Amino acid sequence: MKVFRGKIWTALGSLMDHAGAAASTKASTAAAPDRALLTDIEAAIARCTDGGGGGGSVSDDRHVHEILFLVSNAPGAITFLSRRITARLEAARTPAAALRSLLLVHRLLRAGDRYFEQDFRGLWASRDLRVNAPRCGCSCSPLAASGAGVNYVTASVASATGACSFLHGYTAYLEERMQWVINQSGNLEPTPPPQQDPDDGKPHPHSYDHAAAEALLFKLAMCQRLLDVAVQLLPDNNTSASAAARSAFGIVVRESFKVYDAFKEGLDLMLRSRSIGLTKSLRVSAHEVLRKACAQTPELKDFYHKCKKSNVGKVMEYPVVRVVTQATELVPPVSREEEHLDSGEVAQEREGDTSFENKLETTINAVWVEFDDDDQQAGRETTGDDQGSLQAQQPS
Repeated sequence: MKVFRGKIWTALGSLMDHAGAAASTKASTAAAPDRALLTDIEAAIARCTDGGGGGGSVSDDRHVHEILFLVSNAPGAITFLSRRITARLEAARTPAAALRSLLLVHRLLRAGDRYFEQDFRGLWASRDLRVNAPRCGCSCSPLAASGAGVNYVTASVASATGACSFLHGYTAYLEERMQWVINQSGNLEPTPPPQQDPDDGKPHPHSYDHAAAEALLFKLAMCQRLLDVAVQLLPDNNTSASAAARSAFGIVVRESFKVYDAFKEGLDLMLRSRSIGLTKSLRVSAHEVLRKACAQTPELKDFYHKCKKSNVGKVMEYPVVRVVTQATELVPPVSREEEHLDSGEVAQEREGDTSFENKLETTINAVWVEFDDDDQQAGRETTGDDQGSLQAQQPS
């Protein structure tokens, strides 16, 4: 009986060890994708970034969705994807090859769902994904004077200079674009800054209005930053011959439409609510936004005019840009007296303002004036009153 019981316990122990080993193998498989899946992902990346891809064709869309499908089947595959794209970008020896890698990043960012987008941006923040194009040796690069960077010797001087300039501009655009997300309505919006706890821990009397105004001004400033780099990205004739450059520029132009619409809506909201009492720092930020808008909106209007004239991005409908002028008169400036006032006092002072800048006073005078018949007739003709006017008389 004892021998039989011992055999039972031995069999149960062996079964438990086998189940534990199977569970650990399954967990390790889920944590790290298998080699075949990683090979398929790398092959799909190669098809998107090799010489025949990256032009925004239907086949390229199919390869992008193939990558997204493969990554969705393994939790850790997105890290491998980011590192492989970064390695290809840093190993690129021509502007065209680097541009195709950057275009793949941009298209994955737009085609993925919000979970993929969040993880992709997180890997960019942790530097597992890098969108810094290799510096070239031409005059458009800041490192050209020092002789550092990659020397693209496969293209002519003119085309290489234009391609490098577009490549660096597109890199700057992607760096800013990584700080934006696509909301549920399909529009772009900047990621909010990290919240800061108040020093005293007490709620501010105007905390809701202050937070809303601060968020609005932050959004307007982010829109201006992204539009700034988009305006500098207009390709020349040599660069527009590249299919990847045309595709990348078309995406940038279409995204700039949504960004400008958000900026225009936010600017109207800011101007409508300018009568609300704001702190000194917020009024300074509002002045900076308006001052920049005075210089930026004419440039943006000219940029869209050049895009329509060259038909580079093949975009037919362009927004109507409203040029902002006389920005200093739209928001009350910060006076020297208000610099010494507390923000709460400034808010109370502005809440008590009326639409009249100067006070109207009524003065009672003891001097009596007697009007003659000619003055009365002239007064009736002026006011259109057929009735007789009152005549002041000297008191008896």
